[in-house]
Amino acid sequence: MNNHYRVVVIGGYYMACGTSGNQYKNAPIAGKMMAELIDYFEGGTDHDATPLAFYLPYINRKIEVGFYSRKREINTESSFSVLG
Repeated sequence: MNNHYRVVVIGGYYMACGTSGNQYKNAPIAGKMMAELIDYFEGGTDHDATPLAFYLPYINRKIEVGFYSRKREINTESSFSVLG
């Protein structure tokens, strides 16, 4: 197993974690994104191979959910702080 992430596997259980404490304000959109991601995965799509493109209605943009993947490449230039 890759030491950069931990996988928790419990059937029917999904997690959105790893944010800093100030991210509570994003909970509504994070919940909507998780709901769509769960439907996407439960519908048979391998979300690691084909990441979900999630629409952000308030800013009229799509984001690739793979950016938040536990399997994403580590940015070695990061300060690994909340800011970075």
